[in-house]
Amino acid sequence: MPMSAADREAEERLELMPRSIRDKLDRVGIKLHLKEWQLLSLANREHLRDLPCTAANEVAAYNEVVQQIVRQATGHPPDRLPPK
Repeated sequence: MPMSAADREAEERLELMPRSIRDKLDRVGIKLHLKEWQLLSLANREHLRDLPCTAANEVAAYNEVVQQIVRQATGHPPDRLPPK
């Protein structure tokens, strides 16, 4: 289903989680709920958007950053995705 113009605008403002970040979270095995995402500061959302997450060392670093940012914003670690 195509994304509406309103949803595209919300994603661009990082109110909604962009596909690129969902892909990175999948890569590190983290499930981040929309309510948790929206608790993150805009600066942290931008940081997660801009951090690389391709090479093995980048994936490990991204995982650590997500864990830290989410724990700081929510008071608990993010959920893990079930193993495949």
